[in-house]
Amino acid sequence: MKKTYKEFSAELDETLGFAARKAVGRRMKMMARKGTVKMKKKLNMMRALPIAKARKRAMKWVRNWIKQRIVGKSKNMADLGMGQKIAIDKKVDQKVKMMGSKVKAMVKKQTKLQIKKHKVRKKQMMDARKGS
Repeated sequence: MKKTYKEFSAELDETLGFAARKAVGRRMKMMARKGTVKMKKKLNMMRALPIAKARKRAMKWVRNWIKQRIVGKSKNMADLGMGQKIAIDKKVDQKVKMMGSKVKAMVKKQTKLQIKKHKVRKKQMMDARKGS
């Protein structure tokens, strides 16, 4: 089940406008405080990481890596204004299209690293759970 480039690029985060960005931020902030969400996060940490979720995290990592390359190593993404972030997102979209198969290769490599990272975290949590 191979994906075409269009399907692959459609999965990558789309550029959000001011209002949409703010709305997502508010929603996530509210959700993070809920006990049910905290509990689900904890339980999901104990489970094996599904490939689809690992791939999604890997895509996000690659996009953020490209953003940081565009901005420059010395600058912090959090310090940038909303307009600058949107402009950078648009540049990232163009860069991802130009890079094509290189992005796919990076995502594939990063997916393996994400799974490895999750296993280490899972092991640490299990050890901490047994110790207490």
